[in-house]
Amino acid sequence: MPHQPTTTKVRLNNISTCVAITVSTVDVLVDTLKISGLEAIWNTTQSLLKLLKTVKQAKNECAELMEQTDVILGAIIGVYLKSDTGIELSPSTLNEIANFTRTLHKIHTFIEAQQSGSKVKKFFRQGELNGLLKDCKAALQQGLVFFQIKSSDGISTVRKMQEQAQIRHQEVLNILETMSSSDSASTVWDVIHRQE
Repeated sequence: MPHQPTTTKVRLNNISTCVAITVSTVDVLVDTLKISGLEAIWNTTQSLLKLLKTVKQAKNECAELMEQTDVILGAIIGVYLKSDTGIELSPSTLNEIANFTRTLHKIHTFIEAQQSGSKVKKFFRQGELNGLLKDCKAALQQGLVFFQIKSSDGISTVRKMQEQAQIRHQEVLNILETMSSSDSASTVWDVIHRQE
């Protein structure tokens, strides 16, 4: 009889699907706008998606970190799409995006440490990993507050997250399609502001 996936494994798979959709949206923006900050986020998140497939320990914590990561990624996409110029953001927003990029690297380190390995090494590193997890959670919470993401029960359900990610992705594709079919002088932002 085939091994049945645990609830946590299903949760990790579902959040991976959500993040993959969101990351593909970030990729479209990177290709279109050539924003280096988004490219760094895209690269790190792609690597995180690969790591999630082989997580052995702390699966619930990894899933929670990635759920919050997906929500903040969606907010960052929204900030770029709603910006007047599309590229120029306020210094505080750019600072928060930079903080989020650093947080992604910490999350990467935490999830990478959850791969199979020596139990003795993990025992001695447990305090360090607990501190890293605490830092990641605090930084993500700061991002949620900065981008004014409301969550009464922590984070939206995975199904709702998947729907939102797919809607965001489709919006970006529609904008780019409208751009390519309109005159060559149009920019992403001209198209967005025409649709409002």
